[in-house]
Amino acid sequence: MPRDQYDDCWLRYDRVSEDQRASYRRRLKHAYVAEESPECTAVRDELREAIPGLLDEDVHLWQHRPETVDGFLAIGTPGDMEVIAESIPDGAVDDLDDDGYLIRSVEYEGQDCLVVTSGADQGLVYGTFHLLRLLNMGEAIDEIDVREEPAYANRVINHWDCPFRRTVERGYAGESIFDFDRLPDLRDRYEDYARLLASLGINGVVLNNVNTEYYPRGSTNEASQEFDGWRLLETRRLEDLTSLASVFRRYGIQIYLSVNFGAPKRIGDLDTFDPLDEDVRQWWREKADEIYDLIPDFGGFLVKADSEGQDGPYNYDRDHVEGANALAQALEPHGGRVWWRAFVYGSHEDRAIQAYDTFEPLDGDFAENVTVQVKNGPIDFQPREPVSTLFGAMPETDLGLELQITGEYTGQGVHATSHLPMWKEILEFDTHADRQESRVQDFFRGDGEGVVGVTSIGEDRTWTGHYLMQSNLYAFGRLIWDPDLDAETITDEWITQTFGADEEVIDTVREILLDSWEACIDYETGGLGLIHMMHNGQEYLENHYLPSPGEWPGYHGATEDGIGYDRTSSGSGYAQQFREPVAERFEDVETCPEKYLLFFHHLPWDHKLEDGTTVIQRLYDNFYDGVEEAERLRDLWMSLEGKIDDRRFEHVATRFDEQVHQAEKWRDVITGYFYDFAEIEDEQGRVS
Repeated sequence: MPRDQYDDCWLRYDRVSEDQRASYRRRLKHAYVAEESPECTAVRDELREAIPGLLDEDVHLWQHRPETVDGFLAIGTPGDMEVIAESIPDGAVDDLDDDGYLIRSVEYEGQDCLVVTSGADQGLVYGTFHLLRLLNMGEAIDEIDVREEPAYANRVINHWDCPFRRTVERGYAGESIFDFDRLPDLRDRYEDYARLLASLGINGVVLNNVNTEYYPRGSTNEASQEFDGWRLLETRRLEDLTSLASVFRRYGIQIYLSVNFGAPKRIGDLDTFDPLDEDVRQWWREKADEIYDLIPDFGGFLVKADSEGQDGPYNYDRDHVEGANALAQALEPHGGRVWWRAFVYGSHEDRAIQAYDTFEPLDGDFAENVTVQVKNGPIDFQPREPVSTLFGAMPETDLGLELQITGEYTGQGVHATSHLPMWKEILEFDTHADRQESRVQDFFRGDGEGVVGVTSIGEDRTWTGHYLMQSNLYAFGRLIWDPDLDAETITDEWITQTFGADEEVIDTVREILLDSWEACIDYETGGLGLIHMMHNGQEYLENHYLPSPGEWPGYHGATEDGIGYDRTSSGSGYAQQFREPVAERFEDVETCPEKYLLFFHHLPWDHKLEDGTTVIQRLYDNFYDGVEEAERLRDLWMSLEGKIDDRRFEHVATRFDEQVHQAEKWRDVITGYFYDFAEIEDEQGRVS
C-alpha cells in the first residue's frame, strides 16, 4: 500500500496555533543534530517530517552550531556537542539509563536553545519524539525541563504474524505488514511502523507468531501447515532479515524471533531436539553464531513450548528450565535473551492453576538470560480476570508481563474497546508479595525483565482495523514507559494528536474510550467474574467473536443449581495461590470483590449480593445495561459528525452499528442460556 494511503495515527504534525508558532519558531526553525549514528539520522529525518507541518515552514538542519541565529534546537550527547556539555550540569546525563533523556530550554552565549540529550543514541530518539509530542499538543517550551527514564528496561511488541502466508493470528487489521518473501526489499511502511513504535519508547519487536508450527485439526499433511514461522531460522531467511533489522535499528529497536523448540530436528540434520543432548545444544550455539554474524544487535528468542501442540522439552521428559537454558547457553555469549512463555494448560482440570504449579517450583533455576513471560491473568486475556499468581512468586527469576493489545476477546477490531482501564487495574493490583512494593507494576524492573504486548497491527489503512483502536497501541507504549500515568492523561494525549485540540472532541472521545471496557464486560460476560463464553469454531472470522456459552461450560460453571467456578480451598484451590490477605479475601464469598465473585465461587442463582439483588438478576441487568451503554457510546460518536473528517467518522460509525448489533446478540444468547438453567424470570420481563 502506498504511503499516502495509510494513516499517520498520532504522528500527524498538524500546524499549531499562531500563538505557539512564534515561540516554537525561535527554538525550532534551526536544528543542530549529531550525525554519528543511525539513530541520529532517524532524528534528523523526523524533524524534516514534523517541523514543516507544525510551523508551516522548513527546518534548517546544521552540521555545526548555528551562531548567527537567535535560537536553535540541539540534539546529541554531551560528547557530541559543546553547547550540551556546557549547558547541562555535570553528572545530569551520566545518571540516566541508556534510554533516558533530558529536554531543557537553556540560554547559550546569548541564544535561546532547546536541548535534547541522553547518554545513548536511542535516548535521543525517544527524547525527540517526546518533544514532538509536546509540540503536537501545543505545550509551552520556553521554560521546559523534562527528565525521563522508562520504568521497564524491555518494552517489546509481540507479532503473531505467520510469515509466509502473511496472515496474523488474532489480527483484525488485514494481512501482515511484513512481506517476508520480498525481503531484503524494503517498504516505506516498515519505517513508518518503526517510527510509531519509537514514538512510544518501544525498544523490541518479535517479528513472528509464537505458534511456529501447527496442523489444523484432523490434518496429517505437512503441506496444510497454517503456522510457518519455524522457517525463519533457515539461513536464507536470516540473511533476508538483515535489511529489516537495519530499519528498526535506526529507531533503537531490536528484532527478536519466535522459534520452534524442535528446530534442531526440523531444520537441522539431527534426529532429536532433546535439550540435554550435546549435539542439540551445539546446533543452537552454531545457529546463534550465524544470527549474530548477520544481526549483531539481535535481541533473542521467544519460545512457546509444550503448549497447544508446540514442541517442547516435555517430548523428552525434560522440564522448562532444561528447555529454556539450552537456548540460553547459545545466546549468552552474544548478550541475547530467551523469553520463555508460561502459557501452559491441559494437565489440570482447572486451567487457572497450572502455570503456577508448573513454574513456581522452578524459581531460581533458569539461566540469567532467561525471562519467563507471563500473561496478565491465569486464563487467556479475558475481558476481566484476576492477575496471575506468578507475579511475586518467583523472586529469583526474571519475569515479563504479557498484555494483549489486539482485541481477541474484546470485539476483534470491530468493537471500540479501550484496554487502558483494564491494564491500569492489572498494574495497580497489590499482590502483597514479600517485598516492599508489591503492586503488579512494581515487578519487571530488572535489566532482564519488562512488559510485552501482543500487537494489533496489520496492512489495513488504519493499522489496527479500527481508528479508535489505535489508542490501544498508543496506550500500551505510554503506560509501560510510565505506569504511573493516569488513563485520562494518556487518552487525552492520543486524542489531541489524532483528532486535534477541539475540546468537545477530546471530552467526547475520552468518555467513549474510558467507558468502553466496562460496557464490553457487561454485554459479553454479565460481569461478576464470568469468562470464556465465546464460539471457538474453526471459522476464522467467528473464532472467539460470537457468543456460545454451551461450548465452554467448564469455565462459567452454569448448572441447574447455580453458576460460577469454585476456585477456593474446597474447589480447585486457585485462590490459595495468592498471598495473604489476598487469598483470604478471594476465599470468602462475603469479602470477594463482586467483579471476581463467580470466578472464585459457584453460587446459587438466587444467592443475594450485597445490595440484595440475586446473582441471576444482576447478570440479566448487566447484560442489558451493557447493550444500553454500547448504544450510548454510539450516540456520543454520532454527535461528533462534522467535527471529525468524513473518512474516520464514517468508519467508526459503521463499526459502532456492528458493535451494538453484536452486543444485542451476546445479551440475548447468554441470558437465554442462563434462563434455561435457572428458570428464574427477569424482574423486568425482558428474559423468560
